Amino acid sequence: MIDRILRPFSYLFIGHRHKWAVDWIYPFILTVLVMILLLWMKKYGQVSLYGDGGLIGRILGFIQNLPGFFIAALAAIATFNRVDIDKTMPFPAPTLDITVQGKTVAIELTRRRFLCSMFAFLTAENIILVVFAIFAQSFYLPAKLYFTSSYHALVSGSFMFIFLFMLSQMMVTTFWGLFYLGDKLHQPDA
Repeated sequence: MIDRILRPFSYLFIGHRHKWAVDWIYPFILTVLVMILLLWMKKYGQVSLYGDGGLIGRILGFIQNLPGFFIAALAAIATFNRVDIDKTMPFPAPTLDITVQGKTVAIELTRRRFLCSMFAFLTAENIILVVFAIFAQSFYLPAKLYFTSSYHALVSGSFMFIFLFMLSQMMVTTFWGLFYLGDKLHQPDA
């Protein structure tokens, strides 16, 4: 049952030469740049991360509305009535390991399967980000009182890096999905 609950994250295991950079490299670079900006702002000014009107709260205000968009996109893709969306993607087609009758088999993906997997992943990652943001805002003050300032800075910095990485990953993947929905899906395979 756990493997079914975690299946939206199978998107991360799709094999393709360009996808790895979209999933990991670009979000990492974006996260590092934002972390540098935050550290600079923290050193030379006042930046609120967890408090009312802080960065986490503002991000939460934006991302809590996105699951509905991602689910609507997933439903539209799943029911889109166009024959060529069900053709295998051009060479080298992305691949995904699936289990068929107890055996693991690598399949080449169609655009429909690729995009459905992408938007299922985006929905799941977005829900996790919303929960992380709510917990961060709720536990920030008690954690600040309980931990020493150096340990608190380490925990806060680690949390912010993970949170911003997931946010960056979601943003990059969303823009890639929008490229497919708005442009690539309507072009003939070359």
